[in-house]
Amino acid sequence: MSTLSGEIIELVHSKQEAAFEVMFSVYYPRLVYFAKEYVPYEDAKSLVQDAFITFWEKNPDVSTESQLQSYLYTIVKNNCLMRLRHEKIEKGYVNEAELRIQNQVYSSALQQLDTSEIAFQEIETIIEKTLSDLPPRCREVFVLSRLEGKKNHEVAQELNISVKAVEAQITKALKVFRIELRDFLPILAYLLSTKL
Repeated sequence: MSTLSGEIIELVHSKQEAAFEVMFSVYYPRLVYFAKEYVPYEDAKSLVQDAFITFWEKNPDVSTESQLQSYLYTIVKNNCLMRLRHEKIEKGYVNEAELRIQNQVYSSALQQLDTSEIAFQEIETIIEKTLSDLPPRCREVFVLSRLEGKKNHEVAQELNISVKAVEAQITKALKVFRIELRDFLPILAYLLSTKL
């Protein structure tokens, strides 16, 4: 389920701005969707932008998409943890027990989240296997919707089926993916999100 070609990753690594823009357009929405599960939406956007700046400045040696994903998600995860810690300090001793408990839960969840390259390789293997096990029409609808980013009405038009049929096939596929990928759901929230 690779999104970026090896050539694009190579061009990103050699600091080609056009390739970086392609990478940004693919991963920015996914990373924001991931981060906003832990921090407010505006903070999520800012933290993800910071992650891309870090990536550009450090120019890490990534040669595969799983390495790239691991690197980006790890930076965003760490940025979220720092933001949550900063918020805790910022709030000081103000009596906002609920917010402090929520931050502790989010921090704990983020710290336990596996963003290693191996995790992304495992995710890719599970996705490919799960996709191949889906019924043909269900797989076709899911690929067009989630992997190619088409709206439900566009998928319906392309396959000459109703929007309701598209929604039913997506729901069916998502149930299977949620079971198969239950250990990786925070990272895959973008893929499994509802897009109408």
